[in-house]
Formats: sequence, C-alpha cells, structure tokens
Amino acid sequence: MNRVPFSRVAVLAIAVAFVYMLSPLTVWFALAVVPAVFYGTRGLDRDDRRRVITLVTAAIVLRLLVIAGLFLFTDHQSTAFGSFFGDEDYLIRRSLWLRNVALGRPVHAIDLEYAFEPYARTSHLYLLAVVQALVGPSPYGLRLLGVLFYVIAALLLYRVARTGLGRFPALFGLTVLLFLPSLFAWSVSVLKDPLFVLINALGLVAAVGAANATSWRARVAAVAAMLALAAILQTVRLAGAVFALLGAGGGLAIAFAAARPKLLLAAAVAAPLLLALVFRSPEVQLRTYAAIQSTARQHWGAAVVSRGHSYHLLDARFYPDVNELSDLRLGETLRYAVRSAAAFLAVPLPWNARSRSAVAYLPEQVVWYVLVVLSVPGVVFSFRRNAVVTGLLLAHALLLSAAVAFTDGNVGTLVRHRGLTLPYLVWLSGVGACELLAALSHESPPDVVPRALRVPRLKWSSS
Repeated sequence: MNRVPFSRVAVLAIAVAFVYMLSPLTVWFALAVVPAVFYGTRGLDRDDRRRVITLVTAAIVLRLLVIAGLFLFTDHQSTAFGSFFGDEDYLIRRSLWLRNVALGRPVHAIDLEYAFEPYARTSHLYLLAVVQALVGPSPYGLRLLGVLFYVIAALLLYRVARTGLGRFPALFGLTVLLFLPSLFAWSVSVLKDPLFVLINALGLVAAVGAANATSWRARVAAVAAMLALAAILQTVRLAGAVFALLGAGGGLAIAFAAARPKLLLAAAVAAPLLLALVFRSPEVQLRTYAAIQSTARQHWGAAVVSRGHSYHLLDARFYPDVNELSDLRLGETLRYAVRSAAAFLAVPLPWNARSRSAVAYLPEQVVWYVLVVLSVPGVVFSFRRNAVVTGLLLAHALLLSAAVAFTDGNVGTLVRHRGLTLPYLVWLSGVGACELLAALSHESPPDVVPRALRVPRLKWSSS
C-alpha cells in the first residue's frame, strides 16, 4: 500500500476522532448534510448545480461560524452554556432533565416536575433528549440539528419551486431563505421551528406527488405520507395536523378551481351564500364566537403579559381586564380582524423604532414589505406557470398568516412567527420579481416555464 494515501487516511481518521470527542454531533451533521446537498442538487444542469452548492455551502459555513462564536464568547464561568433566545435555555435544560430520567441519573425533585410539565410539551423536546442520550450533553451541538433540518427543507422547497415555477424564482427564494437574518437566527437555534418547516416541506412535496401521480398506487402512497406527516406534525406543534391537512386540501382545492375559470367564478359567487347559510345555525355562531374570543385572549396575553415591545389589536377597554373579552361585540370584532391583518403586514412600523435592535431590524422589514408587494402579482403569474404548486404554497402561507395575525401581540414573537410564512411566500415573490423585470425590460420573462406547465389540470384519474 502506498504510504502517502495511508498517512492521509490516518491523519483524517485521527482528526475525525478528535472532532468526535469534542462534538459528536458535528461529525454526524457532516455525514448527513453532504448527502442532503447532493440530493438537493441532483439532476440540475452544471451552472445551476454550482450556484446552489455555493449558496448552500456558504449558508452552512456562516451558521457554523455563528455557533462557534456563541461557544467562544460565552462566559462559561457564570453560565453552563450560551443561547440566542430565552426559550432555548429552557428547552436545553428540560431535554437534559428528560435525558437524565431516561438514563436513570439522579434528578432534583423540582427539575423532575419541570421536565414533565404540560407547558411547551412537544415531541421536539423528546428528540433533543434522545439525541443527548445517544451522544451526551450537547447544548451547542443540538443547534446543528436545526441547521440540518432547515437546509433540507429549503432544498426540498427549492426543487418543488424550480420544477413548477422556474429557475429564477427558485434561486431567488432559496437565497432569501438561506440568508434573511431572522430566518438565519432561528435556523441555528434549538427551537422547534426548523423541524416544523421540514415536516411541512415534506408534506407539501407529498401533496404535489398526490396531485401529479400517474397511478392510483402512487397517489395512495402520497396521501398516506401526507397523513403520517400530519400526525407527526401534531406532536411537534399544537393543531399541527389540522394545519397540514388544511394546507394540503385547501391548496389542491385552490389549484383545481384555478385550472377551471368557470368553476372558480361559480365558487366566488357561491361562497358568500354558503357562509350565510352556515352561519344561520346558532351552534356555528357560538363556536365561531368562542374561537374569536380564544384568539383575542391569546393576543391579550402576548400584548400584556409577555416581555418586550407589544402592539394592540383590540379596543382600549379590553386591556386593563381580560375578562372584558367576554363582552366582545360585532363592531369590536371587525376592528380586531382588520387591525390583525394590518399589523401582520406592517408591524414593526419603521418610524416607531426606538431601540437598537428595532433600528437594526429596519432593513429586513423593508425586505419584508418588498416580498409582500412582489407576491401579489407573483400569485397571478404563478397560477399560469403551475396551479398545483401555487395553490399549495398560497394555502400554507395564508393559513400560517391567519394563525399568527390573530394571536400575536409581541413584536419579537410576531417577527419570528411571521418568518414561518416565508418558506411558502418567497417563491411567489420570486415569480413577481421575474415578471416585473420582464415588464421593465419590455422582453419575455427571463425564466418562463414551458406553456404546457402553466395551467395544468390535476390528474385525478388513475390512468
């Protein structure tokens, strides 16, 4: 055997063993992320493959540097580990308590109580505990799970967007997802957001597969995958299954109607009549009123109880006493709904920035405004490119927007939760940017999907 290759292999093995000793999850992350990037770029032409690999590699390296910086600049004399968000410290400690319980290690009675408390119960917490049971306590290594989940989700959505909407919108969306500061921040966290985005991305891919399946076996398999992913998502976040199934079902229904203009017009005319008929039932009225009150109470808690900068959606009389919400009237409800939609799009207002963090966020807020504006024409042109993909992206974005708009009341929390809509919105904004460039240059769009793919009819038959 040649000594040079053997020496290189030996040095590499020693280096890997040393890194594994310091951080086992770093080695496992490398072993997982390389195949993920390879799969995400498989089948692309050489130029696109090079661009995507460059973008993803740069994004991963930057995230690794941030995690390393957190470790280096944390004063471990005064704290066990560093964190970016307050919830991270709680999740890491709680997962360590669960790990110790599973391994039979002694746990303080108070820690044992907190480990199993109902608050913030999620399967993501148990995933963190299982990983640390396998590789040991890893308060910094756990962040690599978030990076891995987020990168895989971005690549999955990129491939869906590239096939359905075109190269330019797909590259535009991938760049935004990988480098927008707020998304960057929670993609290196131990929060459940990266896992939530990944499972939803897999569900969206399964929904596209169900719509475009060419055999009943493939369609059944895709639907089964959607149901399984919805069940998993329910364990990650409350009402996750409802969101996943409504996003898939609503998206496919939108696509089916959009591919049939006459049906879409009939649905637009019939919808108000059907709603009026449904709301004639006293039981439906009571359930709707209870749901509105529930969201209003969540907003009240976020605006009054939570720390940080808050914003108000309700009339002023409700904030001194939450029990006043039991007397929420029709006019007040309508104002609450309008303010919720407006705040979701506009908060934080640039001229209200006071703190350094608020001023630092202003450039991203401008980017958010631009993305929202571009998404409006983007939706229209996206339906011409691929109705199935557009319907699914639009349904997921609208559902998440509604869930966030009516319940948040804290600016920081709004920014974080609003970011969950961007994995679906950015591709539509990319189409809007593509069409805008074409209009300004008086030329055909630089990236047009073949005409046969613009308004596809869903393949409901098994043949």
